[in-house]
Amino acid sequence: MAGSRKLEQPATTKDAPLWLLLIFCSIWTGLVITEAISNNVLPLTIRDKFNLDPKWIGLILAINPAFGFIAQPVVGILSDRIWTPVGRRAFFLITGAPIVALCLVLVPESVFLWQLVTLVIVYQFFQDVLWGSDHPLMADLLPPHQRTLVQGMILTTGQLASFLFLRFAMANLEMHHLYWVAAALQVFLVAGAAFFLNEKPVVRKERPKLTAKRYILDVLGDPSLSRFAGLYFFHMVFLQIIQGWIALYAVTNILLTRQDFGKAWSIQSLIPLFLAIITGHVIERYTSKQWSLIFGYTMLMITCVYGYFSSTLWDLSIIAVMWGVGNMVVNVALKPFTTEYIPSDIIGQVTGALNIFFAIGRTAALAGGGILISIMGGADNYRPIWILGLIFGAITIAFCVTLPDLRFQERKQAKSA
Repeated sequence: MAGSRKLEQPATTKDAPLWLLLIFCSIWTGLVITEAISNNVLPLTIRDKFNLDPKWIGLILAINPAFGFIAQPVVGILSDRIWTPVGRRAFFLITGAPIVALCLVLVPESVFLWQLVTLVIVYQFFQDVLWGSDHPLMADLLPPHQRTLVQGMILTTGQLASFLFLRFAMANLEMHHLYWVAAALQVFLVAGAAFFLNEKPVVRKERPKLTAKRYILDVLGDPSLSRFAGLYFFHMVFLQIIQGWIALYAVTNILLTRQDFGKAWSIQSLIPLFLAIITGHVIERYTSKQWSLIFGYTMLMITCVYGYFSSTLWDLSIIAVMWGVGNMVVNVALKPFTTEYIPSDIIGQVTGALNIFFAIGRTAALAGGGILISIMGGADNYRPIWILGLIFGAITIAFCVTLPDLRFQERKQAKSA
């Protein structure tokens, strides 16, 4: 394992062709739509069908990240070591997406709570499998100088789909039709596109035998990667405490309809639609990913301050704009930044381990967040999400300060020379 403050050599330095970039956009878009279901439709489905209070809703929503503890590490290790006729990462995308789609179709048809919970367990497990594949693919198939641009591209197409889904589908379709649309897109955009990834085998390096201790040390034994692990945890707590509860905040505290919420919150998807590609170019050429992350998280914290005092549909629209800007910058910078520190032959293993911290953070935000909301606000007050967001946002920025962008520093030194 590389030492602290040392960049890893990329798996490829050759520019990826346009068709491959479009495949990345397709896969990401399908995953984003299903995530929109988890964040914005599933909480309302649970509340409307079973009339549960926040702590129970939070526990059900926490099923998704809880399975990230199992799915993503296992997929990361296996995908580094297997080879199939369709590749190594693509295999999981092709097999997992149809299972997610089937569960999505069945969720709105569930009559009893145990049926819904069972379906959520299955589809969230395989959704975590799918999310565990996208990060390693970026490191496998794209050179470092293209990753921020491609991250901007996939964010643009994904947010376009999210905007259309929230603005039009959520406002005009029946609840069960929303699940059907997401299921169809999962099969077509994720599984269908993955057939054409054209992965190449990676030359493996001699490493110590993988054990539980070795697995942990490959991440936490490296000072830089251990700081990324902390960043991933607090990043997800921060974002999910808002994104996971914003729909219930809107319909409970601001008294909006599901349709009005969808229209207002969809605005946050418009920001990356117009600015994500430009943002990726600017970050790669003119600034560091470290300070880009700090700017993005600061913008999200300012949004939390405004959110605490919000009370109207207009306020939610402003929140959506501010959140869209901050979240876009963070999303464009974070994953490309991380991949530069990870050895190419164990990218799946290490990203799987890092994704455990994503999963822990998301679980804490949903399960623990539901309990904190109940304590701080009661069953009918979700306003405490903004206070919790401010606290975890400040901690997230503290981790960013410890992670220098070495490639940016190298470019500055080269220009000076």
